[in-house]
Amino acid sequence: MNDVPGADSWGVGKKSECRGCREMRGELAALRLVVLQQQEKIRELEARLNLSSRNSSKPPSSDPPGAKRPPRSKGTGRKQGGQPGHKGKTRPWFPLDDVDEFVDVRPSHCGCCARPLGPEAFGLFDPWRHQVVEIPPVSAFVTEYLMHGAVCGACGERTLASLPEGVMPWVVGPRLQAVLSTLSGRFRLSRREVLEAAEALFGPKARLGLGTLVALEERTRLALTAAYEEAARAVLEAKVVHPDETSYYEGAHKSWLWVAATPEVAYYRIDPQRGRAAFHRLLPDFQGSIVVDRWNAYVRHPQDQRQLCWSHLKRNFQELVDRGSPATRVGRPGLRAADAIFDAWKRHQEGRLTLPGLRRRLAPQKRKLERALKRGRKNQDRKARAMSKDLRPQFACLWTFTKTDGMAPHNNLAERMIRPAVLWRKSSFGTQSGRGSRYAECMLTVSQTLRLQGRSVLDFVERSIRAARRADTAPSLLHP
Repeated sequence: MNDVPGADSWGVGKKSECRGCREMRGELAALRLVVLQQQEKIRELEARLNLSSRNSSKPPSSDPPGAKRPPRSKGTGRKQGGQPGHKGKTRPWFPLDDVDEFVDVRPSHCGCCARPLGPEAFGLFDPWRHQVVEIPPVSAFVTEYLMHGAVCGACGERTLASLPEGVMPWVVGPRLQAVLSTLSGRFRLSRREVLEAAEALFGPKARLGLGTLVALEERTRLALTAAYEEAARAVLEAKVVHPDETSYYEGAHKSWLWVAATPEVAYYRIDPQRGRAAFHRLLPDFQGSIVVDRWNAYVRHPQDQRQLCWSHLKRNFQELVDRGSPATRVGRPGLRAADAIFDAWKRHQEGRLTLPGLRRRLAPQKRKLERALKRGRKNQDRKARAMSKDLRPQFACLWTFTKTDGMAPHNNLAERMIRPAVLWRKSSFGTQSGRGSRYAECMLTVSQTLRLQGRSVLDFVERSIRAARRADTAPSLLHP
């Protein structure tokens, strides 16, 4: 065989490959690598396309029409609404002291024989009651003060009258100023909508200019400064705080609106940054516990005082499940742990499970999730691998709520408190200056704190404005 002509050029009888085969094998390996890379890219694009509010931090308003919805329960098969035998709920009668007008309605003829009814026919049983709530026509009230001057007969000097005590040299009274601020700060109307609503509700006498409204907002902010500072002190003294942040625009510059919430107080602050320094400006030298998402601004807070939000984690685990195998090896144990946690937490809130019982009930899921995250560090899926590596050092922060009384396993309180700020931002496109941002901070803090406490925003703002005009002590935001 070795003597065959051309054997050396074709490699006949040799174990080694010829150059053409080696090049073909190299090209095949390169093509195989390209295919694998393209498959991974396609998987990433498909996963990104399938992102929605149920498996990511995207808001529900961004979901496309065909997005998957959370599965509904099978139900009981009964129709919606009140069931047979259900005791209906109606508005209770107003006390007689709260009724502004009484109208006696008496029948004139018998409903059976049509005979006239005399006075003796009445008073045999109590009348049937029916109450109607109505708002009388409301119009802005204009008061004009005529300040006269006089000339002294002794010295000849002129003396001009001053405004009565409590009347300030402004064109808007405290009640109307409080209404305008409440329409923007509590009901999230834009400035032009506030002016339009005031005129529609109170007539043409309440017509104001845009510049006047901006000036009134600054005066309202100054009147609410004491309440704003009181809220800042309250969150710093709280044992558990729920912080969160969202984007916010001040003019053309992107800023961040931060919130620190407790069950009684919601404190807002607009900061040009989102990082760790901004968090410390929100809660400087805070010694309590926090319930947060996995944003790295919170990482340096002690682990035994930090709880990661399981609502966020559940969406992250759902994303892994939606990506398919092999990411499901991390996603499914995470979803099972989340479901077990929320079920046990509900029992704890109902008083059927103590904190030690909560820990014992969740111990099996804790061990299973820990094993899944340990294996997940070598998972073939990039997202599953990254999430496992991120959660492993913070694993203790997943269970802090089982050791701290009053701490929830989710950050839903901060999410609810930040939602009004997002709606206000969308309707008014943020603020245009630092002065506008300070007004937004004050009004959001006051309105949402009073909302948590079930108190009237309009009444508090009006009392604060009156106190500021008289240079009196401002009302307390926390102590009615």
